[in-house]
Amino acid sequence: MVYIGTDSDTKDGVTIYATVLVIYRFGNGGTYFYTLHKEKGNGDMYFRIFKEVEMSLEMANFVKEFLGFKDFEIHLDIGNDGLSSKILPSVIGYVKGMGYKFKIKPWAFAASKIAHRHTK
Repeated sequence: MVYIGTDSDTKDGVTIYATVLVIYRFGNGGTYFYTLHKEKGNGDMYFRIFKEVEMSLEMANFVKEFLGFKDFEIHLDIGNDGLSSKILPSVIGYVKGMGYKFKIKPWAFAASKIAHRHTK
């Protein structure tokens, strides 16, 4: 199975985005690849969440068109709790509108665990 997720963090006026592509073979373990993107400026939380989703969708399009994977999930670093829950319907609509399957926290490990590791 293939999972895609993005997380971000802001430090000292620079926002770091990490996008991961996780390839997991049940019973045989997995591996992942990641890319980092840095931007000056803090950006508010809502801007950063939509940017994370946009970056994950870009990776999903790449995986679909160039690598030929058809069965994968996008993991969104957003959940039903906290401030981000206010934009949950918009984010879900964005991903569904693009035709992709998704998971949110606490099941979105590619974004909330693996990508998060590379933003710190």
